[in-house]
Amino acid sequence: MNTRQKHTMAPNEQPIRFYKLIALTFLFLTIILLGIIMFMSSKRATIIIESKATPVDISDSVLIGKGNVVGSLKGNVASKVVTLTKDFSPTGTREEVGKAEGVVTLHNDSKINQPLVATTRLLSPDNILFRMKEKAVVPAGGTVDVAVFADVEGGSGNIEATNFTIPGLALTRQKEIYGRSAIAMTGGVRQIGVLSAEDIEKAKGQLKSEIEKQTQEELSSDNLAMTGVFSTVDDSYESSAKAGDEVSTFSVTGKATVLGVFYNAEDLQNMANKFLERRAVDDVEIVEPSKNPPTVVVEDFNLEKGTATVQIFHSGVTLLNPESKQLEKAMFFGKTKDEVRRYLLKLDHVRSVEIKFSPGWMRAVPYVGEHVDVVVKEVQ
Repeated sequence: MNTRQKHTMAPNEQPIRFYKLIALTFLFLTIILLGIIMFMSSKRATIIIESKATPVDISDSVLIGKGNVVGSLKGNVASKVVTLTKDFSPTGTREEVGKAEGVVTLHNDSKINQPLVATTRLLSPDNILFRMKEKAVVPAGGTVDVAVFADVEGGSGNIEATNFTIPGLALTRQKEIYGRSAIAMTGGVRQIGVLSAEDIEKAKGQLKSEIEKQTQEELSSDNLAMTGVFSTVDDSYESSAKAGDEVSTFSVTGKATVLGVFYNAEDLQNMANKFLERRAVDDVEIVEPSKNPPTVVVEDFNLEKGTATVQIFHSGVTLLNPESKQLEKAMFFGKTKDEVRRYLLKLDHVRSVEIKFSPGWMRAVPYVGEHVDVVVKEVQ
């Protein structure tokens, strides 16, 4: 009779199988979790925003003086009165025909004095005839200067320095008695200056500029540490001749009161920059002031109080602020490309938007800030 052997599980074998199952389950879950982490860490989004600056400018009034008025700038206000006279020449001319005149030196190489009467003829090599104005005696072995005039009117008498013969003398005597001029003859055709209203106004303008320049230098010398802006607050001018007068020169006298307003350039620049910053819309914009200093113009003044109101003109550009709350990464979490694009294009200064997802089959921006890059590029 055979006896069957019956196998029974040992009491400690069942817990071992249970623990193996737990370990395998934990390993499986760990692999899945690791896969999820790797998947999530590979998701990235880059949002590239092209932004274009917009010009902006301001115009505002500022009080400058020695007081401590809120919103004003400390400075100095001074004035000076200057009177100046200067000569000018008219630009218009007319021609006047006359007889050329000049001086001829008569030479006598003989040993006998030679008397000559008034109107004695003197002839140039080009046959231009002149006559002596007065009688004269040319001393033997000497010279004498005589005034002469052309025989006929016109420009033909305006000749350069040359030699002269005396045709009224005998040929042999002409070789001993002759003339030479040292300078050109003039007056055959004369240019007569004719003063015009434009000449007078132009002269006044030039004189005003010189008065202003002189006064500005004098006022600035008393305020060397400050920047100044100037204004002519009162001026008058008087010409020595009137339009239509025939003059070679005329004079203009001018009297002007020039105002100087002096201030610290850095303080004014800071104030102008603050005025510009007010033009920014919320925090989506930042303002970048121009590198050029503000333009300053005197608007009003009070010499008794020592104050002046100036108009400040300053310019700059407004830019998209990369640090704006509207560009925080959290604003894009979970949004599709189209949603991101529509959102950004509503903002000022945004010209175009480019969104890149990695991997390419992603459909939305990941929720992890470290995996989102927001880049703002400025374009011209």
